[in-house]
Amino acid sequence: MRSRYTAYVVRDISYLLRSWHPSTRPGSIDPAAIPAWHELQIIHTEKGQETDNEGIVEFQALTFSQKKILRLHEVSRFMKENDQWLYIDGDIKDDTLPVEGHEPKVGRNAPCPCGSGRKFKKCCGH
Repeated sequence: MRSRYTAYVVRDISYLLRSWHPSTRPGSIDPAAIPAWHELQIIHTEKGQETDNEGIVEFQALTFSQKKILRLHEVSRFMKENDQWLYIDGDIKDDTLPVEGHEPKVGRNAPCPCGSGRKFKKCCGH
């Protein structure tokens, strides 16, 4: 799960497709359509250990869009085949809900609220 999050952050399309189960894998992924993810929080896991062949991961991830911090909350299913964990599908709980208390009014030269340390205009505000 964490490796797929990292692949989304760095837009490693090859890894995302390789780690997606063939029965649900899309034909392609548009890198331009991937939001700028900034934080991952694992909420709950079921199974998914070395001796298991299936696993469930509930997580929240934050992104920044149109001057709002948004949250993706998903419960994802994984299956292990040939010693590799593959993403099957996910149940989105509350896609892109604004995060309360995090609706920044950001100037272009202000630090980006995503926490990157870069100016807003060079980070999420481009």
